[in-house]
Amino acid sequence: MGICCLISKGIEKLVLLRYLSISSGELRAIPNSICNLWDLETLDMRNSTVKTICLPKGIWKLQRLRHLYLDGSTSLPRTRNNTAALPNLQVLTGIAINEDTESHFAKARFPNLRKLGLYSSRWVESGILSSLRPLCHLQTLKISQLYEIPSPTSISLTLTKITLVDSVLSTAIMGLLGSLTKLRILKVRRDATYRLLGIDLICDEGSFQQLEVFKMANLAVSGWYMGQGAMPKLQRLVIQSCKDIQMLPDELWCLGALRDVEISHPHPDLAERLRQLQMRDGCKLHVYPPLNPTN
Repeated sequence: MGICCLISKGIEKLVLLRYLSISSGELRAIPNSICNLWDLETLDMRNSTVKTICLPKGIWKLQRLRHLYLDGSTSLPRTRNNTAALPNLQVLTGIAINEDTESHFAKARFPNLRKLGLYSSRWVESGILSSLRPLCHLQTLKISQLYEIPSPTSISLTLTKITLVDSVLSTAIMGLLGSLTKLRILKVRRDATYRLLGIDLICDEGSFQQLEVFKMANLAVSGWYMGQGAMPKLQRLVIQSCKDIQMLPDELWCLGALRDVEISHPHPDLAERLRQLQMRDGCKLHVYPPLNPTN
């Protein structure tokens, strides 16, 4: 329901509550009284704009919490208790990237986390990826404004899905992503109004061995290069409004697993190449707006 400014402190009387979803245009704070709901398993605040920049300190008391959805950027509270943890938490989204966040992950306070969404309102250059290594069950990661990586071995090898928002696809980052042995879905998009400089998308030889779905949207990609044996299991490719791409690699059309290619608002040169392309049986090409037939 819509709540104006404040959540009633009396909410702590709902002691048997397991699911709480709060929708508010502007919320002054998340009351500490919520942390007395001992049975709470899901706290969903994705549709609330919270002025406070930090969760209440009592959040560590919610030992049964499984899903915590926030509409970033919200910080995790500090604690002097070295054993403080949320052992049953599986989903955590909308968390601000800062030193405290890195410390909490590095200390394995969320040992069973499977889905994580990290948010920043500025370009981030940090050790956040290195701090995720203790998350041995992490499968899905969404991260905003990833600028660079500290080392090639800085990310969990268990990840099956990664979403990057407003991030720079440098050669180092693409090399790191391509080395993840379980990565099946990769989505990269730009939401910000500013325009990033054009970059070349480079997939090294033999990279992305398990990737099945690749989606990129609103990216300033000048060229795309694929090494031999890259993306052998790619089934679905979606390119939305990447208007700088003038051509796609020839190696792409040789992928035996490729079944569906969707391209919207292509560069005129790319549109002309697609118009002349002969698709093999079993692979469908969808272009929006539809291509006019060659005269």
